[in-house]
Amino acid sequence: MKFLIVIFFPILVIIYFIHLLILLLRNKLYDYNILKRYRFEDINIISIGSLKFGGAGKTPLVEYIINILPKNKIAVLSRGYKRKSSGFIVAKNNHSAFDVGDELNMIAKKNKNIIVAADENRQRGVNEIIKNNNVKTIILDDAHQHRKLKKNLKIIVTEYDNLYSDDFLFPLGKLRENRSGAKRAKIIVVTKCPKNITKRNRSDISKKLSLSKNQKIFFSHINSYKFIRNEQIINLDSTKKYFLVTGIASSKLLTEKLHQLTINFTHFSFKDHHYFKKSEIDNLITIAKKRNINNLIVTEKDYYRLSKDNLNLIESYFNLFYSQIEFDFIKKEKLLFNKQITKFI
Repeated sequence: MKFLIVIFFPILVIIYFIHLLILLLRNKLYDYNILKRYRFEDINIISIGSLKFGGAGKTPLVEYIINILPKNKIAVLSRGYKRKSSGFIVAKNNHSAFDVGDELNMIAKKNKNIIVAADENRQRGVNEIIKNNNVKTIILDDAHQHRKLKKNLKIIVTEYDNLYSDDFLFPLGKLRENRSGAKRAKIIVVTKCPKNITKRNRSDISKKLSLSKNQKIFFSHINSYKFIRNEQIINLDSTKKYFLVTGIASSKLLTEKLHQLTINFTHFSFKDHHYFKKSEIDNLITIAKKRNINNLIVTEKDYYRLSKDNLNLIESYFNLFYSQIEFDFIKKEKLLFNKQITKFI
């Protein structure tokens, strides 16, 4: 492996610099208004984004913001990553992850009284939403790199144990945009922090991120894990065996929680946003029968990504549970963050 890295490293460096130059040029063209940006005068745009590829905690933050704003005044718009449809679509109860993407499908199913829409063209998506709905604020999910729209508030997230300041631009790292892109954000939210994060630790992170004077930083954590079965919160039984199946960017915190609860589980890990095949579920059931295990845990996002047929197949054998997280800010910062958001109602 090291031999291959040595061979291909010069090629990766060349790709890195090409990527960097393209990004710098694109951002300068927007900074100097050579590439035009569109402003919506009568609506607030809140952008939630990240500098890295993969999950960093954007969707839990989107859900948190939904819960502190009046439901009749907001909408959520995303491109609908890995959906099988195209163009503008408003998520309905009969839609699935195939139609709108797994994260939007989850948000829509849990928030049936707000507008949740997908469109790869964000400007068109905003136009379509305000054309037929009296909304005050639109939350753009995963839109920090989308610069055609002017936003009233730009927020980016970065993980506590994987800060963007410690990472590198693709292909030498997992950043989709160089670190300087963080300067466009008004608010930085550090996700997945320890509940007991110290003041010294918060100060060290703020220094590492090299924040400017007009930027604010907030620290969040997973307040609790809930395990849901048949729409009821259930306590997992430590005397029983479970399979854990995940198709998310990182399942580290979930597995740590299960170990903390002394749950006996076997973990099957897939790539983020993985659409499960019938053959994979059949294989899982075959293994489970051999081991006499009939309890299955998936993440909430995986649950809402399952097709109806695959869900029926799983429940024909397994007792199915899905994990749901409660996202929150450390106590001293919760009210300050909420104040930054609620001014957009």
